[in-house]
Amino acid sequence: MTLGEIKEQVMFQTNNDAEDVGDFLPSLTDYVNEGYDLLVYAYDHQHVDEMSSEYPPLDMDADEPALPGWTHRALADWATWLVYRNGNPQKQQRGMQFKFSFESVLARIADGGGADGLNEDGTQKRYRNFINIPV
Repeated sequence: MTLGEIKEQVMFQTNNDAEDVGDFLPSLTDYVNEGYDLLVYAYDHQHVDEMSSEYPPLDMDADEPALPGWTHRALADWATWLVYRNGNPQKQQRGMQFKFSFESVLARIADGGGADGLNEDGTQKRYRNFINIPV
């Protein structure tokens, strides 16, 4: 997913609340990059940084996160949670499912060992914890 597609997903997940669009649209890229930084740190123990060639922040709508594709939807979930968290209690409750969804992907990355322990499709690499396997 590109940054533009992630933003579109956030708009869909928030049911296109017209009264909120003007409030959160300027911050939407920041929200996505905040989630991106959390996932990158869990995946590769690095932070998203302007000076990083491996994990630069997402700025343009055509930019794509440098993480496996199965993690991209979690960025939209995190941004949706951040949009809803500052609203009334009803909106906060609506946003909790997106927060939990993001946290499940984050836990999957952390539990799987990040880049060293996961394949591109999110499945665990076999035998990553074995130090010495007799032949």
